[in-house]
Amino acid sequence: MSDLSPSLIQSFAQNRGTRGVHFYDSSQCEFMAWDEVMGRVQDKFPEQFYDKLIEAVANYDPEEEFVTVTAGNGQLTIELFKAQMM
Repeated sequence: MSDLSPSLIQSFAQNRGTRGVHFYDSSQCEFMAWDEVMGRVQDKFPEQFYDKLIEAVANYDPEEEFVTVTAGNGQLTIELFKAQMM
């Protein structure tokens, strides 16, 4: 997991146990808790992507897993990381 950005790893550590999403790129990471995701990002993403994001955030264990979103090359990617992998 050495290819994960330090800001993403720090965000994982700071927000462990809080349901939400880590939005990141190679230089920064912003964590949004569940309520913020529901209220702030709905209009920013295509409906199909938003639906998949909400499903991912609703169905993970925030004590042991982390949901991330990254953008690049015109694509948005949702990833699920498990704490024991780090």
